[in-house]
Amino acid sequence: MSTTLVTPAAFLPVTLEEIKLHLRVDGDDEDDLLEVYIPAAVAMCQQQINSSIMLQTWRLTLERFEDSVRLLNAPIQAIDAITYVDVNGATQTLDSGDYVLTGDTVTPADQWPEVKAGPGAVQITYKAGFSAGNEVAQQAAVPAAIKSWLMLTVGTMYANRESILAGVSVASIQGQFVDRLLDPYRVF
Repeated sequence: MSTTLVTPAAFLPVTLEEIKLHLRVDGDDEDDLLEVYIPAAVAMCQQQINSSIMLQTWRLTLERFEDSVRLLNAPIQAIDAITYVDVNGATQTLDSGDYVLTGDTVTPADQWPEVKAGPGAVQITYKAGFSAGNEVAQQAAVPAAIKSWLMLTVGTMYANRESILAGVSVASIQGQFVDRLLDPYRVF
């Protein structure tokens, strides 16, 4: 079983303008630096919560169908396609009425078809993130706690541009409060 990113997010959950407002940065001198920090913070956040924040397309590859298939990087927005290799070796695509998506789990509407088991025998391509739609709609769907975590994390990177600071405790750089903002969104 493997999950591969097919299409990365087209948008960021926070804008450069929101970050600059949070940091009280005027002017454009630091824009290039902040545009490096924002996606880095987003990647760190997604890794911590095991979820996609903005809409992304993923592909789960299996050797065979399982009774139920849990998709990673929730929240799941939609399944684009489920393909499989039939017993004759031909690639088939399931009709959307042949399966049910409940939360992050896919189950057969009746039963899964027979497959020629092996690497890549089943592929499920799906969209994950807090919302579909345009940039504004996707950003509006991101929980405030995640946006806060992102702004605080970018602020920490901006204020502490070195990995080690003399006389500063590592724990004080990224405190427990900030990381606890992500707890309701962690997927295990």
